[in-house]
Amino acid sequence: MTNLETLDNLIKICVDSAERYRRAAADVSKENLVQFFKRQEAMRRRHADELNLERKRLGGDGEKPGKESGSVSGFIDRAEMDLNVVMSMGDTGVVEWCLEDAKEVISEYQKALQQDFPATTRATLERQLSENQATLTALEKILKPYGHPRS
Repeated sequence: MTNLETLDNLIKICVDSAERYRRAAADVSKENLVQFFKRQEAMRRRHADELNLERKRLGGDGEKPGKESGSVSGFIDRAEMDLNVVMSMGDTGVVEWCLEDAKEVISEYQKALQQDFPATTRATLERQLSENQATLTALEKILKPYGHPRS
């Protein structure tokens, strides 16, 4: 995969993740979770915009910031989440679902960082990976009082 293709993939992942967090914020009942998920959505949208700028810097065509299109699988995944919420996932289930999303996003960033990117792009990817790892830690702390994830 070329650097541009990798950035395209990460942009789609960020947009999909932002949409998941937007929907998660609408599907939980605790205000602290609503605010947490809204912050995560904003961070993922910022990540997509930053990656789009890196893509342009590497010679690719950029999309308008905030207008990047997500993937088809992301759309299907979001529809599945809505169905699951209707079937009573509850707050804990939504947090668990976001925890799995965070793990998948981290894995994609780790794969991307195996490629040879220019220093500025690499720094952006490493910072975003670190922010995603902090989200994973926060989600694990949120689940701690419940004594699990449920899987």
